[in-house]
Amino acid sequence: MTDKKPATANRQQRPYRLGILGGTFDPPHRGHVALAQLCIDHLDLDELVWIPTGHSWQKGDHVTPAADRLAMTELAAGTLDPGRAKVRVSRMEVEREGPSYTIDTVRQLRAEYGADTSMSWLMGADQLLRLHTWHGWEALFEQVHLCIATRPGFDLAALDGPVLDAMQQRLADTHLIQCTPSGHMWIDQTLAVDLSSTGLRQRLADGPIANDPADDQLPAGVAHYIARHGLYQQA
Repeated sequence: MTDKKPATANRQQRPYRLGILGGTFDPPHRGHVALAQLCIDHLDLDELVWIPTGHSWQKGDHVTPAADRLAMTELAAGTLDPGRAKVRVSRMEVEREGPSYTIDTVRQLRAEYGADTSMSWLMGADQLLRLHTWHGWEALFEQVHLCIATRPGFDLAALDGPVLDAMQQRLADTHLIQCTPSGHMWIDQTLAVDLSSTGLRQRLADGPIANDPADDQLPAGVAHYIARHGLYQQA
């Protein structure tokens, strides 16, 4: 899967629909895959691009090398059932110098895909709770929609401050997301997956997974990759 320009087919009938799944993916897990699949299906995406973070400025230096995270993300993306949607993994943040700011990424994508494209940034509820800490987060709405899937037990009442204000002003249904370029929020509360990369790294550090290739939290192939390269082992 390599970076390439979007197709223009069907643009006369409706806007092209791009979903963007960004993150450290350290490692990518079944929750990421479930979120991607949910948005492909509910937003009727034409394309989904996974974008592993290059320099994760909020996590410091304690991040698995980009080459490994890219390889694992390729494996995870390959487990999707995309239907007619194109699925690819982008190196844009890995190859960009300096901190990986989401606002820079979506501005670059907007320039590439054009003003009329419906662009949606996909995230889990944990990211929504930290949204106010992102560099230039309020400017994201000028470039993309934010599409969020909550975890089991997540209560929207946990939101407060400017993020809650943004949600109340921008909440929309999938039709509006599909038909407009940016500026709205869609929240799905049906995704029954409760996983985190932090918890998964701890689980992997607690013992080898070489004999457990069908790990219940990892997409097909990712467990083998981790075991083969000795990732997440305790020092």
